[in-house]
Amino acid sequence: MGRRIRGQEIKGKKTKDKQKCCIYLFCEGNTERIYLQHFENRIYNVKIIPVETGHTDALGIVKFAKQYIGKKPLNLELGDRGYCVFDSDPKSNTTISNVFNLLEGVREKGLHCIFSNPSFEVWFVLHFKDAPFGYDAKKMKQEAKRLLKGKFPDYCETTDIFEYLLCWQPDALKRAKLLYQRQSEVHDGVYCHECNPVTDMHLFIAYMKQVQERNRS
Repeated sequence: MGRRIRGQEIKGKKTKDKQKCCIYLFCEGNTERIYLQHFENRIYNVKIIPVETGHTDALGIVKFAKQYIGKKPLNLELGDRGYCVFDSDPKSNTTISNVFNLLEGVREKGLHCIFSNPSFEVWFVLHFKDAPFGYDAKKMKQEAKRLLKGKFPDYCETTDIFEYLLCWQPDALKRAKLLYQRQSEVHDGVYCHECNPVTDMHLFIAYMKQVQERNRS
């Protein structure tokens, strides 16, 4: 018997037994990985696969991810995607425009990004309020810690807060979409150091919902 291709249904199997699509995470830090792994749940029915890149800069992460999917192509029909997750961080990502130019060339292969400016914590802040403008990464992290200290007095970058934030996620999505739209009108594209604050986490969640709907069909 020939080997079954991943995603191919076995005759007689129910829809719920179809192969899950895979979301590969190429993360800059632990905060992002810990939070995003929670999308592997019964709601979205996907498999989250964090991949260790050995890089902490955006360009290094994207180059690694490009090579990774070159050797192990994603199953686009099944819905596989890879996400490079990184912050603006002008110190380590001085050539941020090169990063997005490189990503543009591989989107058709399923490689995308989750971009935060100044840091991933802007997404956490948006669960409670509009994100403050002009903060650097350190100040944005401090703001997130301040907002979370009532529930997590010992909060740090590896504290798992996904379940706690979940009830406020609809508010965060509304604020993130509005912020993204407004920043797009002010800046020549949001993917730059100057566009602070911004996050495109709402685009990632929108794709997760697309996958969810596809699984129902």
